[in-house]
Amino acid sequence: MKRYISLIVIMLAVLTGCSHDNPPQSPVYYDIVCLEADSADGSVFSLTKPGSAEEITLVAPQRVNTDIVPVGNRLLLMYYIPVGGEAYKSGPVTVRGYGTIVNGALEESDGVPQGWDRDPVYLLSAWQSGRYLNIHARLPYDENPRRFTLAMPAVQTDPSCPDIYLVHALAEDVTTFSRAYYASFDISALVDDPAVTGFTLHLNNSNLRLDEIKFTIPAPR
Repeated sequence: MKRYISLIVIMLAVLTGCSHDNPPQSPVYYDIVCLEADSADGSVFSLTKPGSAEEITLVAPQRVNTDIVPVGNRLLLMYYIPVGGEAYKSGPVTVRGYGTIVNGALEESDGVPQGWDRDPVYLLSAWQSGRYLNIHARLPYDENPRRFTLAMPAVQTDPSCPDIYLVHALAEDVTTFSRAYYASFDISALVDDPAVTGFTLHLNNSNLRLDEIKFTIPAPR
């Protein structure tokens, strides 16, 4: 079944402020994380660095509005490390803000998805972190629903390194401006398969004409 979403949903929201008391020289970090828990004590996030399988737990006294970002969803987190802490190590952090992103999962298709490359994507970056493939791209702004997903044909030429497709199809042609968006797709179906060593992402990329990107799934699995 084709999945259509509104661009409003996948648009990076203006960061919602949480705290403004960071030291002047404290570096601010931006990462795509998962909201694992929310309580009166604050928020718990999980983070996996790009190209790594190690999961890091971040704990913050600030709370995320779960009406905007439900527990279990991915988000763009803006935070800093308290004095004495270490970046990309489990421990306490202070949240400065956060933004909503699209959350998706790898879908299986009967073959190469029809019309998957109907509309180009201006890719800014793509990276794997643990069980997720993250995308940062510029897309045409349109309030109408569009098809934007990640698909994998059921039959593969090389099952150890399957081909997957970033599907982007507007409902109709539009003349508009573009905006930057973030998306995070669950690729657990690949990561959890010990026979899969990597994958090739295919996309209709209007930036540098880089239409194929190969990824290696890092160990340990």
